[in-house]
Amino acid sequence: MRKFIFFKVFRPKQRVVFAVILVLLLGCALYPYYASCQERKAVEALSWTVASKVIVVDPGHGGIDPGCVGKSGVQEKEINLAIARRLSTFLKQAGATVIMTREGDYDLSEEGRAPEGVRHKDDLAARVELAEKYQADLFISIHINSIPLSECWGAQVFYHSGSKESKRLAGLIQKELIKTLGESHRWIKPEDFFVLRSHKCTAVIVEAGFISNPREETLLGDPIHQNKLAWSIYAGVVRFFAGDPLPKEPAYD
Repeated sequence: MRKFIFFKVFRPKQRVVFAVILVLLLGCALYPYYASCQERKAVEALSWTVASKVIVVDPGHGGIDPGCVGKSGVQEKEINLAIARRLSTFLKQAGATVIMTREGDYDLSEEGRAPEGVRHKDDLAARVELAEKYQADLFISIHINSIPLSECWGAQVFYHSGSKESKRLAGLIQKELIKTLGESHRWIKPEDFFVLRSHKCTAVIVEAGFISNPREETLLGDPIHQNKLAWSIYAGVVRFFAGDPLPKEPAYD
């Protein structure tokens, strides 16, 4: 009987109001989870659009090239590979043929192939050649950002201005990143990077966050966060093949 004493101090009408408030609070607390589940179901319902597609997933850097390094010592190449492996799993489960440019800690340069000093370009060229070899439908390169300003954070997708389809894919992935990770006030951006301009297929670079931001550096090393990043990229790919249009850039204050 003691558990009902709290309600007895209220009059009948007050109890109803109190109960309604409790229900509303509970509903508000559970809504983000419900919305997330509904969004996931919507993506899964469209996953058939990915079947039979050939997708090159490119974990940036590797081997002697660590990429950027966080204050904790974590290296970009390790995070890139972890996210790429998770993305590969999602894509394969949907029936796509996935080509990973690297499966371990190495680059794609060949000894003696490139003159000393241009090994990095040789590595990038080999990644592009893989996409051409397998006649890929998409090329998705995964990287991590780093700048001197530690306040900067958030994932961002880049594309080449000469490809409308690359821009559409970039926008759809960016939209999914915002849905899953929250608004970072970042939007897609055109760049003339080698691996973007050299492809015949649709190509994007996903900068998964800033390793120079202490909080995001910790998140980027978290398997749960890596899974969220991979799912967001995957969801953007699904919506791309489903024919979704380029999303509008959010209006920021």
